[in-house]
Amino acid sequence: MAQQKRPPVITIMGHVDHGKTTLLDYIRKTNVTAKEAGGITQHIGAYNIDYNGTSLTFIDTPGHAAFNKMRERGSQITDLVILVVAANDGVKPQTIESIRHIKASNVPVIVAVNKMDLPDVNPDIAKSQLAEHGIMVSEYGGDVETVEISALKGKGVDKLLETIILMADILELTSDQQAPMEAVVVESEKDARRGVVATVIVQKGTLSVRQDVYTDTVDGRVKLLTNEQGDQISDVLPGYPAEIIGFKDVPSVGSIVRDSSAEYPDVEVAEKEIEEIEKNPWGDIDFGAMLEAKPKLKLLIKADTEGTLEAIMQTIDDESTDVLDFGIGEITERDIEMARTSDALLIAFHIKVSNKIKKLAKEEKVRIRVYDIIYKLIEDLQKQQLKLLEPTIDEVVHGEIEILQIFEMKGEHIAGCRVKTGELKKRDLLHLKRGDEIIADPKIKSMLHGKEEIDSVTAKSEFGCTFHNKKLDFQVGDMLIAYTIEDDI
Repeated sequence: MAQQKRPPVITIMGHVDHGKTTLLDYIRKTNVTAKEAGGITQHIGAYNIDYNGTSLTFIDTPGHAAFNKMRERGSQITDLVILVVAANDGVKPQTIESIRHIKASNVPVIVAVNKMDLPDVNPDIAKSQLAEHGIMVSEYGGDVETVEISALKGKGVDKLLETIILMADILELTSDQQAPMEAVVVESEKDARRGVVATVIVQKGTLSVRQDVYTDTVDGRVKLLTNEQGDQISDVLPGYPAEIIGFKDVPSVGSIVRDSSAEYPDVEVAEKEIEEIEKNPWGDIDFGAMLEAKPKLKLLIKADTEGTLEAIMQTIDDESTDVLDFGIGEITERDIEMARTSDALLIAFHIKVSNKIKKLAKEEKVRIRVYDIIYKLIEDLQKQQLKLLEPTIDEVVHGEIEILQIFEMKGEHIAGCRVKTGELKKRDLLHLKRGDEIIADPKIKSMLHGKEEIDSVTAKSEFGCTFHNKKLDFQVGDMLIAYTIEDDI
């Protein structure tokens, strides 16, 4: 299979109001390909532009959320990040957040120092602040290239694009157009007029109209392919974006789209590895090293003042906790997103948590703890440390259910159960226990008493239930443990 050069895929990141959107707008409006002189006519989540005969693909996603979701699912679609920092404003909270994402994904970065058209700006201040956060620019002896620009007026943007091309040449980005097709979903939605629409960037092979495709959760047939100009196209090559219409349901951002008719050796190898892990889940683990490597509690801390924050930080035990981020002011949606992606506990000290944030935290299963006394905070952190060693420490059991029989009907396995103690509700959190071991955390799909569908059942009652995971391995004698988590807020 022949490897051929492909366009680099670039993501623009940075603090709000530092010019990310202005830069992307300028690039795409002034560098569209020759036949698209009218400009880009629709938003599809990613754009390909032609600059002096070189194709470049930019991801136009709503900030860090999509970047996170793609990285979470193992979709390293981005080849290069442009970090935009305003010369008049320097490094800000979202800049720091961007830097964390860049480091975690290990993607090359170019710094664009923006707003150089404003009077009395000093780009060196921004560059020195970046150095404090581990981004060492070339002027400070590092290897990160910087380009001073004005996205509003277009000053320096050509030099930025030339730097991108130079970096892409160094990276030697290639892909095989004849390989089994793989594409990454960068945006997806259900449109009232067009149905399910997914924006993808092809990584390998060729995406074509009438191709049967699938992800880990949905499948479909490519009925229509369009580019950012709304033009219908028949094929999409590696490095290029397109919109797919034809999925039966909305695919998740970051999921991999594959050709149903192709064989994927890497996927088969991964499946075999999973099987081996299931047969021998302990592998070659060094238990001595595990005992020595004490797990750390991940924290994000927000406080009302610098003084309070400093006092908290001085009491934190570095050996048992890992403070991923800290700051002054209210908890924001970005804090929730960061806590979700890093599985961190959010600490709010002397600050109120809005109902909107509480609702979002509940939806995203993010834990928030609110304090106004430091010793109470330290006491609870010690409890949370214990939870790392004993995960069920803050669970409150309210129902124990025994599986008495197993039936099969219309291809589904049904568990015939009796509530031994307490009660069970359809949406309860559950452990499936065999003896003293928790073997799964299933979710109930349906509950039946006779032919009647029910939502709850009390002690001594019998019922049947099915689970969302059709492959769930439950047996007669297993126990379902219904529980709740002690509220954090």
